[in-house]
Amino acid sequence: MIHTITSTLPLVHGGRTKSLLYRLKFLEENLNEKSTIHVTNYNPHYLYVYEEFKQREIITEKLVIKNLYEWLSGNKLLEKIPTKTIFSKKVKTTSVKIPGLKEEIKDSIVRYYRDDEYVLYRKFYENTNALRFEDYMSPLSKKRIERREYTKNGNLHRITNFSINNDVKLYEEFYDKNGSIYLKKYYADSKKTTLIYIILLKNNQPYKYFKSEKDMFTYYFNHVFEDGNIVFNDARLLDKPLIDCEKDLKRVLVFHSTHFTDDNIRNSYKLAFNSKEVIDKYIVLTDYQKNDILSEFEIEKEKFKVIPHFVETIRTNKNFGKENQFCYIGRISKEKQVNHIIRAFSIYIKKGYDTKLMIYGKDEQGEVDELKKLSSELGVEEYIEFKGYTDKPKEVFEKSIASILTSKFEGFGLTVMESINYGCPVISYNIKYGSSELIDNHQNGILVEKNNIDELAIAMENASNKQMKDVKLSDRFSLECAIKNYQELINELKT
Repeated sequence: MIHTITSTLPLVHGGRTKSLLYRLKFLEENLNEKSTIHVTNYNPHYLYVYEEFKQREIITEKLVIKNLYEWLSGNKLLEKIPTKTIFSKKVKTTSVKIPGLKEEIKDSIVRYYRDDEYVLYRKFYENTNALRFEDYMSPLSKKRIERREYTKNGNLHRITNFSINNDVKLYEEFYDKNGSIYLKKYYADSKKTTLIYIILLKNNQPYKYFKSEKDMFTYYFNHVFEDGNIVFNDARLLDKPLIDCEKDLKRVLVFHSTHFTDDNIRNSYKLAFNSKEVIDKYIVLTDYQKNDILSEFEIEKEKFKVIPHFVETIRTNKNFGKENQFCYIGRISKEKQVNHIIRAFSIYIKKGYDTKLMIYGKDEQGEVDELKKLSSELGVEEYIEFKGYTDKPKEVFEKSIASILTSKFEGFGLTVMESINYGCPVISYNIKYGSSELIDNHQNGILVEKNNIDELAIAMENASNKQMKDVKLSDRFSLECAIKNYQELINELKT
């Protein structure tokens, strides 16, 4: 049995989660290797996520998914999705009206007042009378002092208490679906949310204490893994708990991103490189990254396996109707430097072009608002559309003249591979890592000097004026190569 550990498994996810789920499905369907995935973050609605993944055929029915908090609760946290039948258990609903309080309703949010004093804030699940959470407000500080959260079935699952001084968490209590408390987390009363310790309870009595979440993760790994298990780790947050696990495991660390930042080793990667004695394999996506690591650390090269992302079918006949547009698909965050795309696009537009720029992706930390403001300042807002997250990148790539990547760094650039495979050339900064191994310059894309906005604008002109005809991937990113690479890896780990 192969195990995979990850820190989170969000419904809307980026390249790391996408590639690890793709890997699990690939191993099952092509190498008959069954997998169990262990998720360490808290989400009482994970069964909804799993079901959505199955409906979208992201995972198979055979994949076993286990959650840390479900295990800590004695398998009494996650609830089945309610179905509308005569035998169904009814969802608990909550009346909007509260005797003695005046309510102010806006969509799914209700604010409550007692004699004009703000005392309670409630948010309901959309289009229902099922309560999502409620905040109790302090009449002294005018801030929330307690939040109670409820599942979609109406059961209390967490209570959080806040400091009246600075609105930070003081402690959290976690409840199972039967209403029993099974976990407490305590935090320092400071501006930073600093975890002090965790208590695991059984039968409402303290059972086990942890100094940190990583200690709790190690405790879980010690109980669910067995000697000889192969464990893939895709999240650097979980390196220490995996390394500290007492079981005799085959530990495989998968790197999805660069280990560099500003030419220094990223702190999150240092433990991985300094624990070479207990790591059986390091999987990297490019030869470039492998060689960089070997030049910095004295690790046996046999411990490295270069396995790039891959596609099931490398497409060769791409006669799609292109529209007059460029596209960006990915997270919208600072490190993606989407503002560079907009600045270069502004230079390009001012040369007389009327092309559109379509920006797809999940907004992080209000970055979209900043980008819209920049677009307005540069006078190109009418040419740019922010489309939000898409789960249909193929349709966008097939219509676009080129996709654009201006990240500070990438582990591989999964969207670069997808774009090229769907017949859409890529204009990309020549960054670490991925772009230079995927892009054959002026054949299936254009490599641009990192952070050179003027050169990026020229590349847009070149892509518009001379369409690339034979946009395709190298065979090294094919399904056949991936089968060979992973079969070799599994054989090595099992010997």
